[in-house]
Amino acid sequence: MKKLYSLLLLIIIFSCSETVPKDLEGEWIIDEIKYLDNSVYPETISSDIEISLNVVGYENAEKIKFINAHSAVILPGFKSERITVDFIKNGSQIEFKEHNGLNYTDESYDLTKRIFLHKYEILIGEEKGQLILKSDSTSIKILNQNELIENRTNNLFNG
Repeated sequence: MKKLYSLLLLIIIFSCSETVPKDLEGEWIIDEIKYLDNSVYPETISSDIEISLNVVGYENAEKIKFINAHSAVILPGFKSERITVDFIKNGSQIEFKEHNGLNYTDESYDLTKRIFLHKYEILIGEEKGQLILKSDSTSIKILNQNELIENRTNNLFNG
């Protein structure tokens, strides 16, 4: 019986601890990117008109958008348009790779692909809703937009 209680206690502890989210669906605000230990930040160039929800303090922030139903992610460009790539998530690892049939062969996409197309370890950040994607060359800190909105709303109404 003692073993059963110990086992239940361990299950409760592990289920309550913060882990890598299984569902990355939605928009994530880029807080910081380091590439080869240098701080970089995307600058998407687009002729499309876009309406998006912005969180106070992150008005001009670039975003990463995960679309779980298609295992796709839309990444911002570095002086280029956004690119849509596939992602493969396996536990606490995720890999971004080019989608078959979507060719980003123009050299304006080279830097974007060099920075983003890697296999990453997913780490929990210091802030609620923050993840850190870390590869050998790139580290990306992202914040869940829905979590930020919820936190800001709670702060507004709870003083």
